[in-house]
Amino acid sequence: MILDILQYGHPLLREECSPVVHINKDLLSFLDDMQETLAQGGIGLAAPQVGRAIQMVTINIPPTDATTTWLEVDGRPATLAQIMPLNFINPVLHPFGRNVPYREGCLSITKVYANVLRRSCVKAILTLMDGRTVTIKCNGLLARCLQHEVDHLQGGLFTDLVSPEDHDKVVRRLRLTHPDAFEEDDDSYARRMKEERRARARDAQTPPTPRKTA
Repeated sequence: MILDILQYGHPLLREECSPVVHINKDLLSFLDDMQETLAQGGIGLAAPQVGRAIQMVTINIPPTDATTTWLEVDGRPATLAQIMPLNFINPVLHPFGRNVPYREGCLSITKVYANVLRRSCVKAILTLMDGRTVTIKCNGLLARCLQHEVDHLQGGLFTDLVSPEDHDKVVRRLRLTHPDAFEEDDDSYARRMKEERRARARDAQTPPTPRKTA
């Protein structure tokens, strides 16, 4: 069954998701629906995007992706073709490497794209749907997708991470593409950045306090 993908402004997208305790038939059936939904277009989908606040993700990156040049599973070299689709619960991520920009989008934020800085590599400890725990180390699109999807499990969106220079442009785009939902989102990042800009403006206008000289 193809599921409805929640859009920007839905409160569930801002919830911190609960760990999965049991892998059962209901969970596996829900995963099948998530995979069918993802097959309509996209490379990653997290459970809260389709209405369940649990720590579960499905990722399916084409094996032709040339950006993932380094991939290990439990210390052994692997290929995307060997691990895709990658379905997991309760992830623990350790991003590392330099920050690199990449133009990101999201199935829950349609028609909005922005450059986002993320770490170039990831060490991910994942529980697969057969109960095994594996450690994946990778770079490229897989590393970015893992970080993007795990952000969803913590109530984060890629629009939270855009640079201050791009933030106003992204907000304007969001108002055009999600006008009804936009005001429902807490938009804490926008408020924080506005407060910081105001504080910098006040500091720039305040003359320095004269120092007493002996």
